[in-house]
Amino acid sequence: MKKLFFFIIFLILFSNSSFSESRFGELTEIRDEKMHGKEGQWVRPHPGPFIWNHIEKEKGNFNWEDTDKYVFYAQQHNQIILATIWPHANWEQKSCKRKKARSPFGKKFTKYLSKPCSMDDYKTFLLKLIDRYDGDGSNDMPGLTKPIKYWDIMNEPEFSMFFKGSKEDFIEIFNFSSKVIKEKQPDAVIVMAGAAGMFPENRKYWKSVLPEIKNHFDIANIHHISGPEGQCDKELWVDEFSALLKSVDVNKPIWLTEAMTCGSPVRAYVNAFLNGAELIIDVGVNAPGPKMSKKGRKKLNDFIAEYDGFESIKSISKKKVEFTYKDGSSKTLEF
Repeated sequence: MKKLFFFIIFLILFSNSSFSESRFGELTEIRDEKMHGKEGQWVRPHPGPFIWNHIEKEKGNFNWEDTDKYVFYAQQHNQIILATIWPHANWEQKSCKRKKARSPFGKKFTKYLSKPCSMDDYKTFLLKLIDRYDGDGSNDMPGLTKPIKYWDIMNEPEFSMFFKGSKEDFIEIFNFSSKVIKEKQPDAVIVMAGAAGMFPENRKYWKSVLPEIKNHFDIANIHHISGPEGQCDKELWVDEFSALLKSVDVNKPIWLTEAMTCGSPVRAYVNAFLNGAELIIDVGVNAPGPKMSKKGRKKLNDFIAEYDGFESIKSISKKKVEFTYKDGSSKTLEF
């Protein structure tokens, strides 16, 4: 008991360090040792364990084993979780005979991706989820020392492989979820479901959706996945996304929560930061799709280790930038 007490005190002290100042993170998969994320940085479990279908496989029967594992690991490694909520459960969608869908996550994922049949049943799940990880001392996960504060509601809803529903369905689910979370956890930070790039179809979708949800999220969210031929946007879509946000009168911080690069990853990251990204989350070493070279991965890791925690960035020349830090110091980078 004495050892457990000192272990918990250690975790509490560790949790008060500057983990939240990191500008970097990774998509994680707890079953893959190479995708556990780095010490002191952000992690976005993907698809992650925060899936209604995994937690409540039968109505009223909640299983927190997988979610607790992710949260406990993050606590041990001083990581901060961005949790993606998936509002789908097989039993619930069968109740109103929703059509099955195909996702890229295989048999272990939910078979249905439509709007919940009952928003009341979904609310019950959502309240249970927030209650377990909000850190308010009531009904928390045993041993919780680092609450989940950042909630990513859904993922790339413009793609049917992630959401089988209309724009109106998405708007209803998103705004409903945000209200429920904020009422239960007032200090929660709501992250917009990530836009799947800024191709014309993405831009068209979000141009109509953003005005309807802009009062219900705190962080704007863009993804950049390189195409099958390895084509990339040099600013990882951040400049185009920023322009779209301005066009619909949205003034929110921008996070890039899926970053897949081609060419120099350091150059791509610097360009994204210069164009307004505040946080960049890498897709991880074993993510599907084109792989970053070992040389590129090493350079990116070295860059993160040297420059993380910066407060601001400015361009000095086409190939040189300056990072400034809270203590007044600065570092330059030629890339």
